[in-house]
Amino acid sequence: MIFGDRGMLTAGELRALHPVLREALLKLAGTDLQALSPGKHEWDGERVFLLLQEMETAPKAEKKLESHRRYLDIQWLIEGEERIGYTRKSASHAVCEDELANKDYALYDDPADEMELTMKPGTFAIFFPEDLHRPGVCGEAPARIKKAVVKVDLELLAN
Repeated sequence: MIFGDRGMLTAGELRALHPVLREALLKLAGTDLQALSPGKHEWDGERVFLLLQEMETAPKAEKKLESHRRYLDIQWLIEGEERIGYTRKSASHAVCEDELANKDYALYDDPADEMELTMKPGTFAIFFPEDLHRPGVCGEAPARIKKAVVKVDLELLAN
């Protein structure tokens, strides 16, 4: 997992990232995300695409941890505040719903070792397949958020 703020990414930090991730972050930073409508926006067919989401956050108990196998997630908050739970996947994490083959996600029962990220506008988190993450969690009370989720096919990182 990589967590950052678009304003804190230095040229050196960007150079240290895989070129595909660097390009995706730069494209996110250079896109007028406020002007996009909710839904899927193709950047490179099914290899790289953006999902623009508007949703209501919810209490942690109403959200499940998830992981992906084909795509990594770059989650970029545009409006509001969101909490995202995070932990590394291990054998002790029990899958409660496996849709990896059909829809590229699996859901997990709650672990004891989960940490929490606080997302504010302009912050981003990159989640790899071994990163369980619980997006859409509220702080004090549910609130409306707008976020961009860029899906990057992991095969692009192998080159």
